[in-house]
Amino acid sequence: MKRRFLALPTLVLLAAWGWRWSGLGSLRRARSAQAGLGLIFEGGPHPQVTPALLAALAGADVQATFALDAPGVTRHPTLTRQIQTHGHDVAARAPASPWPWVVSRGGRQAAAALRTLLGRDPAGISVGGYPALPGWMGAFRAGGPVVAGQGGLSATGALTGVRPGALIHLSGTDPQLADRLPGLLADLRAREFEVRPLRGLRGLRPERPRDLPATALQEVDVWYDRLGRIRRVGNRASSLFRAGAAPYPLADQPLREGGAVHRGERLVEFHLDSARLTELAERPVAGRRIVTASVRDLARALRDDPALNTFPAVFSISIFSDVLGLYGFTVVELPPAHRRRLTWWSRVIRRAYGVSDPSKQHVPKLAVMSREAFVARHARD
Repeated sequence: MKRRFLALPTLVLLAAWGWRWSGLGSLRRARSAQAGLGLIFEGGPHPQVTPALLAALAGADVQATFALDAPGVTRHPTLTRQIQTHGHDVAARAPASPWPWVVSRGGRQAAAALRTLLGRDPAGISVGGYPALPGWMGAFRAGGPVVAGQGGLSATGALTGVRPGALIHLSGTDPQLADRLPGLLADLRAREFEVRPLRGLRGLRPERPRDLPATALQEVDVWYDRLGRIRRVGNRASSLFRAGAAPYPLADQPLREGGAVHRGERLVEFHLDSARLTELAERPVAGRRIVTASVRDLARALRDDPALNTFPAVFSISIFSDVLGLYGFTVVELPPAHRRRLTWWSRVIRRAYGVSDPSKQHVPKLAVMSREAFVARHARD
C-alpha cells in the first residue's frame, strides 16, 4: 500500500521535470536563418546600472530586453519609460523562490505594474536561464508567455549558450556587467551575431509538442559530443561544424588530390549542425555563403589547432557529401548496410526538424580529403 501511495507523487514529479526539460509552452529559442539572439537583463530598473546598460546598448546600436520586477518599476517609473523609449522590449520578471505561488504572485504584480505604466502587455514573464522547477511552475501560473532561455554569463565572464536564436539571461543590476557590456557586444558583432529584442527575433514562439523530437535530438548531440570529445569548430554565427577524431570506417580509399586513407586510420571527422541547416533552407544563397565560411573555419582549425592538426585527413558522412564534393572532397558511396542504416537515421533527423520530404531521396555518402590539401585550398585568414 505504501508503494502505491508513493507512486502517484513520484509520477507527477517526473512529469513536471519532463515538462521543464521539454520547455513546452515557453519561449526558449528563435528558429530562423537570421543570426539573431536575444539579451535579457534581469532585475531593476536600477538607478545607476540601468543607464549604463542603456548607454552601452546605444553605443553598439542594438536593442535588447529588460525583465523588470514590480518593486523596481514602482520606484523608478521614469527609468522604466526610458527603457521603452530607447526601443528595447520590456518583460516582467518573476522572483526567484522555492515556492511556486510566490513566483506566480511576483510575476503577476510585475506584469500589472508594467501594463499600467506603459499601456501595453509585457513581452513575457522571465524566469531566467535554467529555472528551478518551482520557478518554472509558478511563472506559468502568472499567465503570459514564459521566457526561459538557456544562456547566461559564466564564472569567467564569458557568455554561454551563444548560438543563433539563443536567449541569454544577464543581470540587470550588476555594475560590473555594465562595465563589461561594451566588450561583450563588440565580441558578438565580430562573430556576426545580431542582438535583437524578443519581438525582433524571427521564429521565436512557444515550444510545441511537435518540437520534442528536435529537442531530444539536440540532447543526444550534446551527450554524443561529450562522449566522443567532439567540439564546435569556430565561434561565429556561421559556424556549422563540430569535429573530433575517429577511425576511417570504410575500405582503403585513394584521394583525388593524391595519396590514400586506410581503414581504421584515425582521422578528423566533422559533423554538421542539422538544426541550423534546416533553418538555412529558407535562404539557399545565404546558406551557401555560411557553408563556405564554415569550411574555412574548419580549415583554419586543421591548420592551427594542436588537437586537430596532426591527422592526415578529414572526412564526414552525411546527405550533404555531394555538396562537399564542390569543395574538393572525394565522395564515396557507402556499403549497402551502412547506407540503409544511415538513410533511415537521416530521415529521422529530417522529420524531427520538420523537413520531411518523402518524395525526394536523400542518400548519405562519405566525403574525405587530405588535411594538407584541405588547408591549402580553404584556410584563408
